[in-house]
Amino acid sequence: MIEAMSNQHFETIERPPVQMAAGPANFAELFGDAAKGAPQTVAAAPAGSAGSASSPFSTVPATQSSLGDPDVQAWLNSYYAERTAANPQDGGAANIPYQAAAGAASNYSAGSVYGPDQVYTQALYNQNGYLFATLTGNNPANLTSQLPGIPSQQAQQAFDQSLAVENAQRLASGQPIDTAAYWSDPGPMTVDGHTYTSQELGYAGPAQSSGAEPIYISQGDLVPGTNTFSVPGYSGTVTGIKPDCYYTLQQLEQAGLKSGQPDAQFHPGSWSSATSS
Repeated sequence: MIEAMSNQHFETIERPPVQMAAGPANFAELFGDAAKGAPQTVAAAPAGSAGSASSPFSTVPATQSSLGDPDVQAWLNSYYAERTAANPQDGGAANIPYQAAAGAASNYSAGSVYGPDQVYTQALYNQNGYLFATLTGNNPANLTSQLPGIPSQQAQQAFDQSLAVENAQRLASGQPIDTAAYWSDPGPMTVDGHTYTSQELGYAGPAQSSGAEPIYISQGDLVPGTNTFSVPGYSGTVTGIKPDCYYTLQQLEQAGLKSGQPDAQFHPGSWSSATSS
C-alpha cells in the first residue's frame, strides 16, 4: 500500500498540472479570476447556478481554505512557489480549485488506511481534473474526488505501523526510506537485532514529511544493450547501480545523472497544525 502511494506521488509530480494538460497556457486565461492570485479560495455558488463569465466552470464547487488540518491551500501555495523557481509558468497553478466539483464522489471510505500526504495528492489530482475538464469540455465531477477527511485513530495507527515496518526494512537493506508523513510518532522498531529510532524511520513531527521521496530504479529502466539505467522524471542515465532499489537524487547524481535539473521529486510539505486524534 505504501509502495502504491509512493508511485502515485511520483506520477503526480512527474506530470504536474501545468505541464501535463496546459503546457505553456496562461492560467488567468483558462481560469479567469480563480487564477489571478488575489483570492486563495473559490466562492461557492448557489446550488445549480451558473458560474461567472470569467469562470470556465458551469458551477463553482463549495470550498474552504482549510480542511481543519491540514491547510490545503497554504500547502499548495508553498508547493507551487517551490516549483515556480524552476518553471515560472507554474506560478498561477496554486489558485486552480482543489476541492471536488459538485456531484463528485469520494475515493475514500470511512475505514480507508492512508497517510497525511494523500490529502495533498488528491488536491493535486483535483486540480488536474479541473484543468482537463476545462480543456476538453468534460464534467469535472467525473474527474475529481472529495478530499479524504481525517481517518480514525485506528486507521492512522495502521498506516503508521505499515510505513514504519517498510522503512525499517529499507534501512536494514541500505536503501533510503519512504519520506511520506506519519500521522504521529511510530516509536522505535527493531529489525534483525538493530533498533531504529522514530526519527531514523522518517518521523519529522505529526503529519510532516521528512523530505523528498527517493527514486525507484527498476529493471525496466535499463537502456537496452547497455549497463546504464534511465531515471524516471529526469534526463540522462546512471551506471553502477543495482535495479529494483530506491536511491536519493544525490546518489543518482553521483552515479552519473546530470546535476542541476529541475527537481521532479515529491515534497509533501507539512500540516499547519496537525492532529492525530
